[in-house]
Amino acid sequence: MRIVAELFLAALYAMLLQNFIFTGGYGASEAVRMAAKPKQLYPLTVFIMLFSTSASVICVLLEQLKAVRALGTIGHSLVFIGVLAVVYLIILFIVAGILKAKRRTIRRLGIAAFNTLVLAVPFINYRAGFSVPEAIGSGIGSGLAFAIAVRLINLGLRRLSENEEIPEAFKGTPAIFIYVALLSLAFAGISGQGMTL
Repeated sequence: MRIVAELFLAALYAMLLQNFIFTGGYGASEAVRMAAKPKQLYPLTVFIMLFSTSASVICVLLEQLKAVRALGTIGHSLVFIGVLAVVYLIILFIVAGILKAKRRTIRRLGIAAFNTLVLAVPFINYRAGFSVPEAIGSGIGSGLAFAIAVRLINLGLRRLSENEEIPEAFKGTPAIFIYVALLSLAFAGISGQGMTL
């Protein structure tokens, strides 16, 4: 029961209190791009959860090795990137080779695997000293956080496009950036962390 509670709390923390898109900026550009085409959101979210969870768990397990534990920041970075690359190749082989997925699905797979959010999750887990259940929860929560971020940005896109009072210089991309910045401030306030430069 304790393991399930750890998994659930880590997922809840990553999804709501520490939404990595808004508080850390990880994957924010992909979230903004995806907000314009939300029909592709759910397959991409599943892929992000799959990559962030599997890479996180493997990295937590590798951290048990003395040689990996002794590595510095650059060494850990290389290990995390290597793990993510191997996980990507395995999943790509399964999806493209065995399941014969469409080209669009394979392209989404690459976008999800090499998203900054996916690479950030093992780093955050490493710094927090997460256990395997917490790493699983963090990976799942990160994928759900991505979906929440995209939905909130999509809602803002629709509202901003309907607003006639926005000055011409701020229409489009500038208005979206201001909206995302305000959402980021709100999530930073919820998480209890200050914004640092």
